[in-house]
Order: sequence, then structure tokens, then C-alpha cells
Amino acid sequence: MSRTPGERPKYRGVADDLRERIQAGEFDADRKLPSERKLAERYGMHPMTIRQALAVLRDEGLLESRVGSGWHLAEWRPIVRNALKRLYPDQWGEARSMWEVDIEGRRMQVDDLTVQLARVPDDVARVLEVEEGLKVWIRDRRYLVDSVPVMRATAYIPDEFARGTRITELDTGDGGVYERLREAGHGPLGFSEQVRCRLAVSREVDDLSLPAGAPVIEQHRSAKRPDGRVVEVSRMILDASKFLLVYDYKG
Repeated sequence: MSRTPGERPKYRGVADDLRERIQAGEFDADRKLPSERKLAERYGMHPMTIRQALAVLRDEGLLESRVGSGWHLAEWRPIVRNALKRLYPDQWGEARSMWEVDIEGRRMQVDDLTVQLARVPDDVARVLEVEEGLKVWIRDRRYLVDSVPVMRATAYIPDEFARGTRITELDTGDGGVYERLREAGHGPLGFSEQVRCRLAVSREVDDLSLPAGAPVIEQHRSAKRPDGRVVEVSRMILDASKFLLVYDYKG
């Protein structure tokens, strides 16, 4: 029977119930769910509906499918990304990586790193308040935590701020881009971020080893110096199943 307009898909209801059971610790003992056949019997649903529900929880990072072994609770420990803490000057300003706040001693790698002076995208040019078509320094890289790809980040820095610094080199040195900007007299004082969640496009699926249709977090950050001039724009694509975003506010 077809679903009436506005009616909630049945697999969503199954996913919600399974999520509650997972969070309640029902499957903690052996960290494995019943077979798809047994779940179909329990919920009185077609196996395809059960697979759709399980796929939702897989994309949320709660489950993982193992060939020949069924569905298990995911072993991945989410990266707690405290957006405010990691941007404090006493973090990057003391020659530490902002990733130290996130990964808590886990192994982080950077690969597929490129640095080039190239044409700035028009939308980024507007944020940087530079002429469209101008060449800026573009730093593009992928991050892996525990050998798992978790994020692609691309930074755009006008040549007038990067010229003569290690921002133009593969290795920016201790403290990274923001410390080099500060040394050059353009140290960022403030940041603004925009965050949205969407489905991954095909190139992101390949780049981050995602299942088709998985969600990603798209994060845009602008760094400003004290006079309000934007000195860097960073675009980040995060595997949504790998992160927990935290925002602390002080009253």
C-alpha cells in the first residue's frame, strides 16, 4: 500500500525506535544488533524497510555493517569539535594545533596537501573583499584521524597577507596560518562561522570514503583582524557521522 501524502515513512519510525534502544544500552553486551530477518519479524516490516532504517543509523554514525557478520554498534569515538575553545588565541597562539582540542591524543594526519597561488572563487572574493579573479593563496588538505578520513579543508588567504611568510609553503610551522598572520601584523582577533548540514556530493563521497547519500557538515569560517578586514576564509567539509559539534558560552 502506498504512503499517503504527509505520512511519515515507516523506516523512520523503525530508526527512531532502534536509536532509543541503542542509546538505552540494550545492545551494549555484544555490541551487535539482531539479524535483519529478526528485526523484520519484530517490527512487522519488509526487510527493505529495515535496511533503510539501519542505513539511517549508519549515516548517523551509530552503526556499521560488517560483511558476513551483520550490523554492529559503531566503534568510532566521535571527535568533539569545540568550535569556541579551539579558536582561543591561547590555543593557536602558543604554537599548538587547534586539532589538539579536538582529538585528545588520537593520531591525526594531513594528506593530499596542496598550496598554490590561484584564482579566488567569486563568492570567496566577496567575503575577502578583493577583486573577483584575483589570485590568492589556496591551502587545500584532507585530515585523517586514526587513519580514517574525516574532513577536507580549503583556506583562502590574500597574497598581501601571506607574501613573505610560511603560509606560502607546505609546512606553515608551529601555530599554523593564524600564528604566521599574527607575526606579519595581521593576527586575527575575531572569527565568524556558518554551519549547515547537507547530503554529500559524489566527489565528497569519494574523498571522505562515505556511503552514498551520507550527510556532511559544511562549515565556513572567516578570520578578521582588529580593523575588521577579513584575512582568511576557510571552507571545511566534515563527515557528519564522525563529529560532535560543541559550542560553549560564558555568561
